[in-house]
Amino acid sequence: MVGGGAADSSGGMNSVFSEQILADKLSKLNSTQQCIETLSHWCIFHRSKAELVVATWDKQFHSTEMVQKVPLLYLANDILQNSKRNGNEFVSEFWKVLPAALKDVNEKGDDHGKNVVSRLVDIWEGRKVFGSRAQGLHSLMLGEQVPPPLEFSRKRSRSVRIVKRDSRSIRTKLTIGGAAEKIVSAFHLVFSEHRSEDEEMSKCKSAIQRVRKMEEEVDLACSEAKDPKRKTLSKELEEEEAVLKQSIEKLKVIEANRIALVSQLREALHEQVFGPI
Repeated sequence: MVGGGAADSSGGMNSVFSEQILADKLSKLNSTQQCIETLSHWCIFHRSKAELVVATWDKQFHSTEMVQKVPLLYLANDILQNSKRNGNEFVSEFWKVLPAALKDVNEKGDDHGKNVVSRLVDIWEGRKVFGSRAQGLHSLMLGEQVPPPLEFSRKRSRSVRIVKRDSRSIRTKLTIGGAAEKIVSAFHLVFSEHRSEDEEMSKCKSAIQRVRKMEEEVDLACSEAKDPKRKTLSKELEEEEAVLKQSIEKLKVIEANRIALVSQLREALHEQVFGPI
């Protein structure tokens, strides 16, 4: 498994970011896809703190046991791949710390850890996650020399003309990297999350239905002091609660992205009607 959601719902998707909250979430991270994806989404939601996110990740990585380092690598991979479409903040920051982390697992880890490192580097090279450094990524990241700084193409900063025609044939000039590109990126992000939203809503409904079916059993178990079913029912309820919490975290991310898109559309409309603020 090379992908991933969050370790813990404490702090909430819309919570104020802090290094301590992230450190706590990182300490509870495991290798399940749902766990890694949820925490990845939380980190990306706080992308303005990318430098601190990666610094905290690096600190946690080098202070934890080897068995916990693989989930942290999976988390880094998920953040890299899912944040890149909207900017290179995480790509730039992880490039500074990943080589040392990969070498650590490659040199001191077991065969599973070494295989994970090799597979992740293959994925990053194939998908050109690190842009101009896509080729020869194994030698760059696992070699003895310190990798050179990343170089990102500046071609996207040029202006382009996007033509929009209405009944009065209005032509609007927009700039890549400006409002137009942000709106398009935000739209694609919201559109791509449609299926995920349906899946999470379905999980929530299923969990609620299962809990409702358990109500009568719970009432009976609670009426008898030493009912042997209490422990089993308690565990099942905790599992359903975990499902609900993780789905809610993902739905909060989807909601936040939708709100961001609406906000950008309003700003663009205001600028069209009244001119730049």
